[in-house]
Order: sequence, then C-alpha cells, then structure tokens
Amino acid sequence: MKKLFCIVLALAMMLSFGSMAAAETTAEAVKGTTLFNCDENGIPDLGGVTLKIWLPMDSDYASFASSYNDFAIVKEMEKLMNVNLEFICPSADDVATSFSLMISDPSDLPDIIMKGAVDSYYPGGVAMAYADGFLADYSDIVNADTTPNYWSTVMDVPYLAAGAVDDSGRNMRLGCMVSGSQTSNTCMWGLMIRSDYLKAAGLEVPTTIDDWTEMLRAFKANGVKYPLALNKSGYWKSRNAFSCAWNIDARNFYIRQDTHEVAYGPASPEYKDYLATLNMWYSEGLINPDFMTDTSNESWSMIANGDAGAICNHTVGYTANYYNVVEKENPDAALVAAQMPKLNDSDDLTHVMYTSYRLDIGNAKYIVSTTEHLNECVAFLDALHNPTINYLNTYGIKDVAYTINEYGYPQYNDMSEASTEDKLCQYIWELDGTSDSDVNYIKTSKYCYGVQPQTIDLYTQCGYDGIFPDFAVTFTDEEAEIISKYKTDVETYRDEMMLKFITGIESLDNFDSYVETLNSMGLTQLTEVYQAAYSRYQARAEKLNGLEQ
Repeated sequence: MKKLFCIVLALAMMLSFGSMAAAETTAEAVKGTTLFNCDENGIPDLGGVTLKIWLPMDSDYASFASSYNDFAIVKEMEKLMNVNLEFICPSADDVATSFSLMISDPSDLPDIIMKGAVDSYYPGGVAMAYADGFLADYSDIVNADTTPNYWSTVMDVPYLAAGAVDDSGRNMRLGCMVSGSQTSNTCMWGLMIRSDYLKAAGLEVPTTIDDWTEMLRAFKANGVKYPLALNKSGYWKSRNAFSCAWNIDARNFYIRQDTHEVAYGPASPEYKDYLATLNMWYSEGLINPDFMTDTSNESWSMIANGDAGAICNHTVGYTANYYNVVEKENPDAALVAAQMPKLNDSDDLTHVMYTSYRLDIGNAKYIVSTTEHLNECVAFLDALHNPTINYLNTYGIKDVAYTINEYGYPQYNDMSEASTEDKLCQYIWELDGTSDSDVNYIKTSKYCYGVQPQTIDLYTQCGYDGIFPDFAVTFTDEEAEIISKYKTDVETYRDEMMLKFITGIESLDNFDSYVETLNSMGLTQLTEVYQAAYSRYQARAEKLNGLEQ
C-alpha cells in the first residue's frame, strides 16, 4: 500500500497546481513591452541574449532531469523570446548552502535569482540585499509601457501593489507570482479525517479543541496507532491548523485582534496553552512520535494504511493520492474535511489563516546588480506574466503534458509512467506569473477528488484579519540589519523549545523563562521593527484606493 501510494505522488503534485490555474486564455489585445520589439501576442524579442538564471531543481524533477535547460517548455520559451536561458540548478536539498556559495563569489553571479531565495537566505532579506547593492534597482524602467503584463497583473491591483513596492516606491520583486484570485480567497490547507474511524467512534466531525481531544482519544481506544499524523513539512504549524483556535500565529508575527498591534505568536500567553494541548496529545500517544522528522509522504502513508486517522495537509493535490489508492477501493474510508477548530462553539472563525490571494514571495524572482542585461531581464520577467508564456509554464506542452477536458479546462495527463522525453514536457511552476485559484474550475475538473469540493467550501469560511502581511511590508536598511542580526537565532531557539515543550523534555513551567530568553536574544528589537514596518504599510495602504487591510 505504501509503495503504491508513493507511486502516484508526482501525479498528485501536478494536479495540485493544475487545479489552481485558470482555463486556457487567448493572447488577444496583449500589449507588449516598449523595451523591445514584440510579436502579435506581446512576446518580446530579446535579441538572442544569454540570461543566467539560478533556480534550485525541484525534487519532483530531479529523478529524470539534472537541469531545467533540458525541459521542452524552456526550449519553447527560448524560441518565442529569442533568448538563451542558462539555468544553474542546485539540489533542492542544499539550497541554503548553494546560495551562500553563490553570493560569496561576485565574479560569477547569475543575472536572475528565483524561488524566493533572497528573501529566504540573504542575511537581512531583500531590503538588506538592496542596501548592500546586491540587487539591481530597476524602478525607473518599470511602468505600464515597459512592463505591461506585470503592471496589469500586480500594479493595477491596489492590494498587491502595496506589497510590490517599498515606502520610497522602489519595486522590490518584479517576478513574484500572484497566487489566488480576486474572486476567491480559498485556503488550500486544512484538516481531514477518515470517516470510517469517525463512524466507528460514534462521533461527528470535531469543531472545537475539546472535540478533537475526544476524537483522538476515541481513535486510540479503537486501536488506531497514531490518531493524528503530523509531519516536518509543517502545514499544521505554518498554516496554524490548531493554534488558530487561540487566534495566534504559532510561527511568526501576527496582528492581535484585541489590540490591533503586532505581536510574536510564539511568545504570547496563548501559545503556552496551545503547547500544553499538543503536549497532552503527544504524552497520550495521540500524535506520531517522529512528527518532526516524518515526511509528508510518510504521514499520508499512515492515513492510507490505517495507522492514522487525521491529517493536516494541502487538500487540493494530496487528496488525489488517497482517492486513487484507498477511497476508490474502500468508499467507507473516505476523507471528510474538518473546519479549523475553535476553543468554544460560540467563537467566531476569525482565525489567523493564510489567504491564497497574495504575492507569493516564496516564488519571488530578483535581478542581480552585476547583470549586463538589465532591460532584457526586466522584459523576460514581465513576459512570465504574458498569457501565452504563463500558460506554457503552467501546463507544459499540449497533448503530452495536458489535454483540454470536456469543461474546456486543461487537464494534466498522468506522467508517472511516461518516458523521460515526455516528462520533460511538463510545466515548471516556478516560472509561472500567475496561479489563479479558480474555485469553479477546481469543482468541475475531472481531477477534483473526494473531499476536495468540501474543503474548498469549508476552509474559505476562515477569517484572515490576524495575518501579518509579510508579502507587503517593507523594511528600512537599518531595520534589515536588525532582522539580519537577531531573526535567525530567535527562530532557531523558538523551534528548539517548541519541540522540547511538546515532547515534555522541557516543562511548561519554564515558559516565562523561555519568553525572557527570546527577548534577550533580540525579540524585543524585532517586534519594534515589525510594528514600525506594519504602521508604514498601513499608511501606504491608505494612499492606494480600495486596499484591503
């Protein structure tokens, strides 16, 4: 069962992104950049220039390709834009080290860096990278005429525009993917439970933390080895699957709903109560003991083979695995979606969850200051938002990677047994400009499996008021230095103590001491920085008509 489950993993991952894309578009009336001559579809002719692009190799592709240079869609883009793309592809398992080595040698830097690496790995983040002169400032050549695709996708949308520029108007991340849609704020991450285990326990779908405790204990009593399967991938952490009941972000800064000020979730009083609950579950054997090392695949295997009864994960793609492997043969074992729990039945669903409609900083793209091809880089990144190019990067080569289904939407083909040549016709989602979460498409697609329609309706009910707008705030050079100085140590200590508190290695009686240590490590200074940045964001937002808070 486990082997079969893993075989269809790659397919499920493809489905997850396919489900979040819009139907095939035409390139009618697409305005091309004024920087270069463009064809009838607005695609620029870059004059045969070579652009070096640093982009880690996705683990899903590493088994059959060593570089993105081999992919058919890259060759097609090169032909359409008259450009040579030279990808530098470090292993996905060694991204941080590769990035550090890359920036240490200024004599051999790429023209473009992708996959949010500067935000993630440059000391002090993107603000410090600009302050150090590492990134090119191209703000004076970014406008509706030179970057029309990016402009219409991002800058004409006030909510997104506030995150695209800093307080001085400098464009920070030209190549950010736009996730989600203005018409749907769907959260794709959430909780799912085996319905057969619920029925055996005689219970309804839980809605509160106490309900979850009762259900997990009942599963344990009925012989379920690990009632709740968690994993190091951390959707349960990063998406606040349980901490949301206390209206905190258990990983990061968030906006307190009682004071409307910035606070650090892992240092809040509510965080102690959250940890106490997880510690109780862990001590009673309700959580898999290796939850900090188990992979997402392993947790899904626990669900599939019956060792676990509940899971938190990406509900659009991964549930296809379960449907194909388990549910089709055993409909009684169908997954059922559960709303993010509350503390009390009377509580509102104002949880600190992540909206899908945002600039995806995790897929940000940057231009390095040493490039000799600034205009070409700008035009190339803008073209990723062009409908024709975006469609190519989202779906791959038609009739090999996808076909058009009866609803008129692209439908990925099963590539699990395809030849290497055909697999190289797949999409490269890191090159997307827009990932449009069209709810109606997801619901009508042939690749909408089992619990997926239910999750879409249920998780959309969550509130987002407490989210810190990390994609939109900007930091001054001085603030970036403070972040660079303190943030890594604070987060490392946070993670170490979280594990100790949950497993009982460290008593929660020492929680106040833990908070004091965080403050002494720089949390006080970090909180001041994030509050100042948030206040400026609010002021900036007021200048952009109709910006959502």
